[in-house]
Amino acid sequence: MSKIITVISFLFFWSHSNYAQQEQDTETIKYTNPILVELKPDIPVMLTDSLSILLTGFSHKRPPYPGASGPTKTSVQLSLSKGNSCGKIEVCRYGLQGKTEYTYAPSLWNEYEFKLKDFDFLLSFKVMISKKEDTD
Repeated sequence: MSKIITVISFLFFWSHSNYAQQEQDTETIKYTNPILVELKPDIPVMLTDSLSILLTGFSHKRPPYPGASGPTKTSVQLSLSKGNSCGKIEVCRYGLQGKTEYTYAPSLWNEYEFKLKDFDFLLSFKVMISKKEDTD
């Protein structure tokens, strides 16, 4: 019985130290409406209005061979939380190979709208976040 308690205690303290380390790595950013936020894979960002954002994945699709023209799609997967609400969304940007005009497909979560604006693969992704203003 004492071995079980020892193992449970070890797991508790180990997971707590990992959680504490993750919280320490969280970047806090002052929220303005709208705001351009730079996200990096697996590094949480907290806005001062309590929205927490974690970039969990990304993809880039383009024509199958070099030099070909055709559509491109870049997307990021985000895990979000604020208060008691949690969710996941995908934010996409569409374009044509070799062109600089893009179509932004916004994603909505609670009172927020997210648009993928720019990216530097494996380093960072810039997402525009705007919040619906209350008109009460």
